[in-house]
Amino acid sequence: MTEERLRTRYKYRCPICGWSCTKEQIPGVSVPVTPTGDYGDKGGPTGTEFTDEIYEAATIAFTAASGDDPAYLTDSTNRFGEKLFKSEMPIRIETTSGTNDGDYTIAARGVSRGTILLSSSDSLTTETASTAGTVTISKICYKPDDSQGCPGCGSRNTRTR
Repeated sequence: MTEERLRTRYKYRCPICGWSCTKEQIPGVSVPVTPTGDYGDKGGPTGTEFTDEIYEAATIAFTAASGDDPAYLTDSTNRFGEKLFKSEMPIRIETTSGTNDGDYTIAARGVSRGTILLSSSDSLTTETASTAGTVTISKICYKPDDSQGCPGCGSRNTRTR
């Protein structure tokens, strides 16, 4: 028999995210063939960054931070709340004008129907919706290194005990 036929597969749940994972193991050997590691409670290998477009509109304006008030975005059609934006979500903004293009983080409890508050470390240039033009807001995501960790969360802390 070939080595491939001798390998057995078994399923387990990732202790971090609960994803159903499959590992291969050679019979009689306690070490899994699939790479594992211990990278702390929520550690994992570096993933590949990509963006997932959430919303595109020509009705979005930008307001710079002022005093204790953080920078924020407004949408005159009040659609932020229905577009699945979440607190502390990393986002990428691209505008036709190019003025406020960049990566930002939504503040804790920073999403309402018509406003997105950004984290205190983010800064914007005040710009009207007509000046900004078409604005595309994308969620910044990371694809985990599937070959070396959990395909759900990328964690390598998946040793079965």
